[in-house]
Amino acid sequence: MIQSLHIIKRFAFALVLSLLAVMTSTAQEGTAVVEGEVFTLGVIGVPGEIYEWNVYTDHTLLIQAVPPDVVFTGGNTGAAVQVLWAKKGTYYYTVTAYNFQGCMNLKVGMITVSELKLGPAIAITVNRNPVCIGTRVVYLATVKDPGKDPVYQWYKNGIKVGLNMPTYIDFHPENNDEIYCELLSRPVKVGPISVESNMITMTVYEVKAGFSIVENVGGIKGRTRFVNKSSGADFYNWRFGNGQSSEEENPVVTYDEDGIYPIRLTATNYINCVDTCSKDFNMLFKGLFIPNGFAPTVTNELGGQFKPVGVNLKYYRIEVYDNWGHMLWASTALDENGRPVESWDGTYEGKLLPQGTYMWKVHAVFMDNTIWQGSDIGKGEGKTIGTVTILK
Repeated sequence: MIQSLHIIKRFAFALVLSLLAVMTSTAQEGTAVVEGEVFTLGVIGVPGEIYEWNVYTDHTLLIQAVPPDVVFTGGNTGAAVQVLWAKKGTYYYTVTAYNFQGCMNLKVGMITVSELKLGPAIAITVNRNPVCIGTRVVYLATVKDPGKDPVYQWYKNGIKVGLNMPTYIDFHPENNDEIYCELLSRPVKVGPISVESNMITMTVYEVKAGFSIVENVGGIKGRTRFVNKSSGADFYNWRFGNGQSSEEENPVVTYDEDGIYPIRLTATNYINCVDTCSKDFNMLFKGLFIPNGFAPTVTNELGGQFKPVGVNLKYYRIEVYDNWGHMLWASTALDENGRPVESWDGTYEGKLLPQGTYMWKVHAVFMDNTIWQGSDIGKGEGKTIGTVTILK
């Protein structure tokens, strides 16, 4: 019976060789692989043909190999298939080709799967990745068949680090650090063997919080914009010192009163790396207005006196001159709120001056030590000199 099967097999090979001259297999008889290897079986495909693969454990092609010993990882049809050979032994595979006319061709091959001879191996892991800057990380080496007195050599960016231990602690990881470990193993009856682990590339995030302050947004006193200058952050939390808060990136807040407000920005990224920035914001409602005309003959103080209007002035001096450069009036008087308290009635040495235009000059400093830049003369710029008209 066995002899007749061999005759049938030889006849089948002769038939296959004649029918599949164009269907050359990429894995010939005698191909060797090792346990756990994924090996591709393939033929040179012909358009219009369908290919089906099977694997057997005996040369009679009666006992089919099944998972988990042999696994078609992507199915058993196609001109090329991937097979996981998980158990040692000799296997016989067939590929059957079907064309659109219903014809069928067959090819047979053999593969020997040998036992995997394990030597020393090393793999490393890290307790966390990605991390925030300043975070301590711990690397751990796991070793198979280390032999006697294994030696561990850790590398960071190609430089030797750490101790002869299966763990390495890095107190100052940086972004894109590359870590691996080399194992010098002394297996029994075998000379020293050096193997390297996988490499771990670290991702280290750094969040920097920062901001600047823009006052009087849109020309509105007390309206303040906070310009976010943070880097590496995804989320923001603001505290403005007046009971208000915001999670906007660049918030605008309106203050109603003078005061020193503690501003705090907390910037965070998606893995909860955090940084904070704090500043004291001195909110000062300040200003100085110089009128451009008055009528001394008017009895009410508002229209009959030349009186500058201001607030939160630390120092102030105003001088009025005639067209020949004679100083007619000057004042430096301020109240406790930094407001000018004196006014000019349009007289010089007790006599009312004639109707006309006179020049004024002002130097002023506010409570926050900023210098008054002058009145806007209508051209988008301030002037610390100007004119006032006496009307009658």
